[in-house]
This record gives sequence, C-alpha cells and structure tokens, in this order.
Amino acid sequence: MNGLGERATRPSFTVELVGIPGSGKSRLARWLATELGRQGVPVAEPQRRYDSTVPAGRRITRKAVACPAVGLTAPAHTARLVGRLAQSGQSRSADVAGRLVQLLVARDVARRAARQRGVSVVDEGLMQALWSVGLRGDLSRVLPLFTALEHEQPADLLVVLRVPSEVALTRLSARSSQHSRIQLVPESDRLAELKRGARLLDELVEWWVSRPGGPREVCALAHVEEDSQERAQLLERLYAAAAGLG
Repeated sequence: MNGLGERATRPSFTVELVGIPGSGKSRLARWLATELGRQGVPVAEPQRRYDSTVPAGRRITRKAVACPAVGLTAPAHTARLVGRLAQSGQSRSADVAGRLVQLLVARDVARRAARQRGVSVVDEGLMQALWSVGLRGDLSRVLPLFTALEHEQPADLLVVLRVPSEVALTRLSARSSQHSRIQLVPESDRLAELKRGARLLDELVEWWVSRPGGPREVCALAHVEEDSQERAQLLERLYAAAAGLG
C-alpha cells in the first residue's frame, strides 16, 4: 500500500511551509502553532529542536546523531544522494556536506512529525532543503532520487509563501542574524538572487504536484499579515484537518 493509505490510519497531519528567505515561514509557523494550541489542538513543531535559537553545541550534537541514524535507514539511497549532490555543481565541498545534512535533517523532522499526535507544523522541511540544493547547483541531478518519495514522509499539506522578492529583501535587510545564504551575497546582487530563488520555488512546486503518487494538497499564500484572510483560511483548514484525525 502506498503512503496515502498509510496516512489514513495515522492520527497525524503535517503541514510544511516553503518560501524564499524573508517570506515569513518561521513567523507563520509560530502563529499557526500558537493559534492551534489555543483551540486545544495537539500541535508539534519538530523542526524546533534544530532551530537557530537552540544553543549551537546542542544543535550540532542533535544533527550529528540524527544524520547517521536517518541515513542508515536507507543506506543505498543515501549513498546515491551523496553522489548526486557531489555532481550537482555546488561551489564547495562544504556546501555538498551542508546540503546533505539539511536533507537528512529534513527527513528526520518529517518522521518525527508523522509520529506526533495532532498537527505538526514544519518550516524547514524536504522542499526547503531541495530548494537550497537548487539555489547554488543543478537540482535536476538530485530530484530523481525523490520523485517517488519512497524513503520520505511527505507533508499532507504544502503551504507555499509567494511573497514578492522586494518585500523579502526588505525583511532580510532588517534581520540581525545571518542564517540565510542570500544574506552573504553582495547587497547589490541579493534581489536578483531572490528572484531566481522565486523561479526555482515555482519549479519545485510544479514537480511536487506532478510526481507519481501525487498530488497532495498545495496551498499558496500571497498575504501572511496578521489580518490576512488567507492566513485565517489556512488556520481553518488546519482546524478541519485536526477534527478529522483518528
């Protein structure tokens, strides 16, 4: 039986957020988790154990434990992934390692989400990890390994944040932290990089809905402000999903 049949018997629902840096993923994830919790919905944020707010030593240790454990659940697939990443044109060997860690951590997060009761909100999942691969490399080298998603626990709902690149740039410029690679690009080149990232995001979403065994549900948000009707409708969608869980 495929993943859809298995999901029907699980008391969990995973929503994954994806968008260019500065699109508001983390802010929206926190808001969704808070509002769901206020209504008594069991909610988890499995990505938070790897969040930048976690002390660096603890975060690195968690990744160092999770990556080998996850990789060994599908060793042949992981070995092929290493080879494909090495062929994807990443600028440095450290980038190859970084993207591998990001993909393995995303797999760990997805599996933790699938085990949770209620709704899991993920703001750095598989799609965001694949986006990072494609931002500085040839994503076509890697995507075939994920088309069937046989080694993954794909999200039940993919929420795509389609914030204008100019808005994202303003938000990035106001950040004190430097967690996005785009922030390391010369300031004069950042807008072009964000626009390229937005086109890559569109390509990824098209892949997501067209792969075998799909499509799963996709929701696109252009407005994520506090008074946004789109944001309120997304929350209602998650209430309905939680009400339908076993």
